[in-house]
Amino acid sequence: MKLHDRATIDACRDLMKSMHGQIDDMIDLRVDINNLDGGYSCDLSLTTTWPDVAAYERYAADPVHLEVRSQVLELMADAMTIDYSHHPPATPAVNQ
Repeated sequence: MKLHDRATIDACRDLMKSMHGQIDDMIDLRVDINNLDGGYSCDLSLTTTWPDVAAYERYAADPVHLEVRSQVLELMADAMTIDYSHHPPATPAVNQ
């Protein structure tokens, strides 16, 4: 996400981290700050891990998440979302 003002980066990080331990089924929550301030760079990212899609969907509607989201949206100039599932291959890849 890109913030209106990088001076709010710590506050935004703290808001997002406040969800850790507050939402059922969340396996992991990680907030990373971009250390290089470039023109097209985002300021920080949020990565969460869920046991399944149903848990993620409950998170999306969870009151704790919605409150944090509301506050973070006020700080954001732009955002990008990537939702993906990680499924390891059934057999290891072979280099040829």
